[in-house]
Amino acid sequence: MLAALVFVGVFVTSILSGLTGMAGGVVLLALLILTLPTSSAMIMHGVIQAMANGSRVWFIRDHMLWRLMPMYFSGVALIGILFWATQISWSAPVILIAIGFIAWLPVLLPERLGLDINRQPVALLCGITVTAAQLLAGTSGPLLDVFFQKSKLNRFEIVATKAFTQAVGHVVKVVYFFWLTLTRSDQLHELVNIIFIVVLLTVSLFGTKLGTLLLHRIDEGSFRRMTTVIILILGTLVGVGGTVQLITGKSFLGYL
Repeated sequence: MLAALVFVGVFVTSILSGLTGMAGGVVLLALLILTLPTSSAMIMHGVIQAMANGSRVWFIRDHMLWRLMPMYFSGVALIGILFWATQISWSAPVILIAIGFIAWLPVLLPERLGLDINRQPVALLCGITVTAAQLLAGTSGPLLDVFFQKSKLNRFEIVATKAFTQAVGHVVKVVYFFWLTLTRSDQLHELVNIIFIVVLLTVSLFGTKLGTLLLHRIDEGSFRRMTTVIILILGTLVGVGGTVQLITGKSFLGYL
């Protein structure tokens, strides 16, 4: 039953990610955090999302903005070294609350900040903050979106560039949490195995392709409105769920 739930979740969220460039990862992580141990959830989520984002880049690779990557990945390297040295990790309910908070950042941050990813210093800041969110909360799509709100990029450039940064971020996350698992002698969940992950990666690929095809059928205005509304609703639900779990010690799935 758990395997079937994860299977369906991966397919649906891959479609959502292919269409919006971010929301699917948030939903999938919340699902995995609620059903698997934290390290297992982070590793499985990272592998699946690396495939989903990587394939999304390939499908619309002509729109990728490579000029932003040197500064962005300088930020990734800086924060990666810090986390490697400190071995930081959070509990499941705290991760869910963090996801909910990150989802609201685009609304809470004042517009005068003008965080435009096209500016090199902003690209560096983006790499630092987004990677920190990846390693702490497991997801960073809404936070990453903050750096694209002020840009003049079209929807294809936004989705392609965000997907590439997210793909690399998820790879970093997988390596980090796998390393934590080894150093702490933790046991991975039985679903975290090569066969099941290969199946999920295949499902993710088809879902992403379908979502990307749907992306061609919407206009720029609808794209921006849709992504904002979806991420706020999902972030609120996830954050509330994490708060309930922190207070009661029981996840939402425990009430089903």
